[in-house]
This record gives sequence, structure tokens and C-alpha cells, in this order.
Amino acid sequence: MKYKNINAFAHNFCHSFLSLMNYVDGDYVIDELTKVRRGHIEIDFLQKTIIPVFLEKGRVKRSMGFYERFLKESATKENIDLSHIKTLKLIWEVNERLPKYLVIDDRDKVYSKNVVTHGR
Repeated sequence: MKYKNINAFAHNFCHSFLSLMNYVDGDYVIDELTKVRRGHIEIDFLQKTIIPVFLEKGRVKRSMGFYERFLKESATKENIDLSHIKTLKLIWEVNERLPKYLVIDDRDKVYSKNVVTHGR
């Protein structure tokens, strides 16, 4: 387990989730999130929950299912053991231009940075 790789892992994973490569059911996930950005958005990849709740029944939730396998692969490539990660969230606050990731490891160390998006 390489704790020093957590930032790179979280950024790369969340950037991929928000990228134009994440195309589900005829549209981009980033476009779906941008449409509802008037409110707080929180995607918890470990607990598999989404706020606002109405996103749980659509494209974003289905994409999370596809990204579940990618999460494990990404962690392995960065030498991260997911059992040492307590929290892995993508958060987009109401008045923020960019979303950020939030990771808390098993030592209660917090990692959080903005994720640059290339949405349309």
C-alpha cells in the first residue's frame, strides 16, 4: 500500500468519471451533472450513493456500476489497497466552478483537490 499515491489515484479516477469518455445511455455523465449543478452533488464511490437522490435512478448511477470495476483496477495500478480507504467521494458544491475529490484513508488523513473537467 502506497499512501503517497492516493492523490494521483483519486484525481485520475474522478477525472475519468467526469471525462467525455464516460458516455452512458446516449449522453455524457458530465452533461447530466452539469444540468443539476444548481444544488450540491455528492457521489460516494465506496458506499455507492448519490446526492441528489433523483440521480440514483439514471445515467449517473448506471455509470457508477461500470466504474466499480475500473475503481479496483485503478487502485491496483497505483498500488492502493482499497481496504485502507474509508471515503472516496466526488463533491461538487453549489457555487464552485470545479468539483473536487475527497478521500479519507485508514489513518484519518484527508486528501482533497479540485478535478479539472473537460465538459462541453
